[in-house]
Amino acid sequence: HTTPESEKLPLDWRTLDSTPFKKLVVIRCLRPDRLTVAVKNFIKATLPSGSTYTDADGELNSYQVLEQAFSDSDPAIPIYFILSPGANVVADVDKLALKFGMVAGSSYHNISLGQGQDVVAQERLENGHRQGHWVILNNVH
Repeated sequence: HTTPESEKLPLDWRTLDSTPFKKLVVIRCLRPDRLTVAVKNFIKATLPSGSTYTDADGELNSYQVLEQAFSDSDPAIPIYFILSPGANVVADVDKLALKFGMVAGSSYHNISLGQGQDVVAQERLENGHRQGHWVILNNVH
């Protein structure tokens, strides 16, 4: 099958079609290579106007899409990136930070989580919350 994530599951597993999130869990176990497509389909089918979240405008580049997302955010609505392996949005975020006068290491912090970085990340998040800084956390998994 060209789209195994959309196929009906066999036998008793067929009932998972009525609980899409549980079906995602099974797909994650059986076909992790198809999870990205399955999540996209889940969002389209489950969220109101789900296609608006999954189908980016083909005429916009990644920076323009980020600008639009930024205009929809505010201090109480952060932007989360769920990226495919190898994807990198840091250059676009750096460019946007510059546009809004953020200074790397001062009002804009880019932290790659790893050994001991949890303390640094927590501190930057707390300061960012109080002072309006931007904080980007990489490798959150």
